[in-house]
Order: sequence, then C-alpha cells, then structure tokens
Amino acid sequence: MFSMRPKWGFDWHELITGVLSLIAAYVVVGIPRVSLTAMAVIFGLLAILSGLTTLSGVSKLREFVGNWANAALVFAVIDLLIGVFFIVKPSSGIVVLGYLVAFWFLIDAVERLMVVGHLRDFGSGYFIASLILDILSLLIGIMLLINPVIAIMSMTWLIGFYLIVFGINAIMLAFARR
Repeated sequence: MFSMRPKWGFDWHELITGVLSLIAAYVVVGIPRVSLTAMAVIFGLLAILSGLTTLSGVSKLREFVGNWANAALVFAVIDLLIGVFFIVKPSSGIVVLGYLVAFWFLIDAVERLMVVGHLRDFGSGYFIASLILDILSLLIGIMLLINPVIAIMSMTWLIGFYLIVFGINAIMLAFARR
C-alpha cells in the first residue's frame, strides 16, 4: 500500500518476445532446411518486436535507471532499423547476415546489461539470472562478430542457442515485473 516502488504490471510485450524467440529457435534448430531468406524475415520481425518492446518500456525504465533509458531508446531505434532492413531487403540481408546478427545480438546484450540494475527491485535472483543470461548473449554476439563465415556455417545452432537464451530471459522479465 505504501510502497514507493512503481508498479509495472505483467509485461506482455516481453512474454510475447520471449515466446516468439523460443518458436524461432525451434524453427531454426529443429528444421535445418529453413532458408536464409526465411531467417532474414524472422529476424527482421524479432528485431522490430524487440525494438517496440524496448520503446514501450522506456518511460517506466527511466524511473529506475534515469538517463540510461536514453541509451535503451537509441538501441530500440537501431533494432527497428535492423528489422526493417531484414524484411525489405532479405537477399541483401543474407549477404551481411553474419555481421548484422552479430551486431544485433551485441546491441541487445549491451542494452540489457546497461539497464539490468532495475531488476534488483524485483529480487536479487532475477537480477543475477538476467545478468548471467545477458553476459551469455554478449559472448555469443562477440563470437559471431569475430568470425562471421563460421557463424553463417553454424548459424542455425548459434542463433538457436541465442534465441533460447534471449527467449527465456524475456519470459523471465515478464514474470519478474508483475
């Protein structure tokens, strides 16, 4: 009743992002014949959804992390631009898919690491789990960036693993904020 902590409510955007990420992981890993064009479109949609999710929470996030929320806003716009590029030019997206996916993963991991501190208000378990998952996401992004040729050859597994980590983290955040 007298709590000074702002109420977030259940975060449906994070839940939807997480579930779609897990579905995308299943498609990428479970059906290896999926074409790179289809992957480009799927990642475009996920990047747009990720950007929109971040945009929808920026004002509430500002209450917890102050001006760091502006960084989240910039990263959300970058997510949206990457998503539009993947959807509008899937053939061009395939050519640079290794680098784009690496940068996308790095951007999302850095953005989440910059604002992970707000989860302390929801419990140290959520904070620590999210911090670990964000660091794993960052490491996967770095691996993809270091050698994009190998990344393209093993993309289904690397991306599938990333989507699982990202999806679990997003679903966990949805429940943490309730």
